[in-house]
Amino acid sequence: MRIFIVLFFLLSLNTYGQEDSIWSLEKCIDYAVQNSLTVKQANLSVIQATLSKKQAIWAQAPNLNSSYSYGFNFGRSVDPTSYSFINQITNSSSISLNMNQPVFQGLRIRNSIKQSKVDLEASKKDVEQAKNDVALSIAQAYLSILLAQESRSVLVEQAKITKIQYDQTQKLISAGVLADNSRYDLEAQMARDEENIVTAQNSVDLAYVNLKVLMNIDLAKVIQIIPITELIVPEVLELLTLDEIYEEALNNQPNVAASYLRERSAELAVKIAKGALWPSISIYGSVNSNFSSAARLFNVVSTPDTLSGFQTGTTTPVEVYENKFSTVQGDVIPYFTQLGGNIYANVGINLSIPIFNGFRNRIAIQQADLAIKSAKLATVQIETTLKSNIKRSLTDVKAAEKRLAAASKTVVSTRLSVQNTRKRYDLGVVNSFELTSVQNTLVAVESNLLQAKYDYLFKLKILDYYRGNVIQIK
Repeated sequence: MRIFIVLFFLLSLNTYGQEDSIWSLEKCIDYAVQNSLTVKQANLSVIQATLSKKQAIWAQAPNLNSSYSYGFNFGRSVDPTSYSFINQITNSSSISLNMNQPVFQGLRIRNSIKQSKVDLEASKKDVEQAKNDVALSIAQAYLSILLAQESRSVLVEQAKITKIQYDQTQKLISAGVLADNSRYDLEAQMARDEENIVTAQNSVDLAYVNLKVLMNIDLAKVIQIIPITELIVPEVLELLTLDEIYEEALNNQPNVAASYLRERSAELAVKIAKGALWPSISIYGSVNSNFSSAARLFNVVSTPDTLSGFQTGTTTPVEVYENKFSTVQGDVIPYFTQLGGNIYANVGINLSIPIFNGFRNRIAIQQADLAIKSAKLATVQIETTLKSNIKRSLTDVKAAEKRLAAASKTVVSTRLSVQNTRKRYDLGVVNSFELTSVQNTLVAVESNLLQAKYDYLFKLKILDYYRGNVIQIK
């Protein structure tokens, strides 16, 4: 029973490993998006923009600060409890709680909050753009693997045909129908087929390396993309016009939206800079207390005193007793007693009117105006580049479609030519060199057809990219 459990466990691990190594285009894109360094960097910008938004919102809250000090005084100083001058070594302490609440700052806080929200949205659009760029690159690498694998399959099939012809030629040589040198061309072709297969396999391996690099996955990890048994090439339909695709791209391309948002952010920056020209109003308040070792308790002391005098109305001498009262300095007033008794507070309104500050505010406004112009130029540059790229993509699609049609016709005619040459070879009309030459031509035109097919597909994917469609291969 234990043996069956172990076998089942090992088979499960093997199945899991196979499933984990098989990757579809969607799986490759998802993994690349999650692990792309470019996307991660864009996400960090989103986090930074989120923190800036929080900071702008909390700028509305009051500032509350507390301070505490304890030190020693030497020489002539002021007693903070009695405000009298003393000349002795004392230790003192103070504690305070201060509050400042902004009331009006020329709408700078409100506009800063709006700007931080716009900047956050722009950062999110940058993340979307990074993801789209990664998806397009992965799709190109994925198609490159499929092309390399199909090219290798064509060469493998060609090698099989060459081997069959070689075996048939050997039989004819053994039967005395053909001369012994008839096999040399086929032997050379077999060697070329083997070399071509090795080169094609190397192309497959390099295509996988390129895909792994784009996915930011361990190059030692074994992955295998899902093979497509029959790649469907879309029928040639009437393509949309340049203006139609351009309008779709303006509404779907994240980098265009991000550029528009940064224009809005620059406009808000001007309002923030102009807000510095306005007066600012704030409410302030504080609670304070202090301690000094010079503050001491005083005790009243009564001292009897004898005075000599005369009895009233007579000249008879008598002694008169009288109590004299005096104050004697006592112990230092306790620390917390002083703090509780020396509490004082203040509250008020502060009005700050900017008059002259070296033209800093004026220059800041001019710099903000220049930032708007720069943002608008950046938007125009993005729009111009986008339209140019779409125009190039449309031209590339049309050229790729024509190349695919021509390559398809060439393959059909070349296959007929190969079939005819094989029949003539079987009849002894042509030699093996002529046959291998025609077959090599067929391999070349079939490879060209594969390249044309995948090139056409990728050009269509680029148009899907600009139109905002999901990139997928069916």
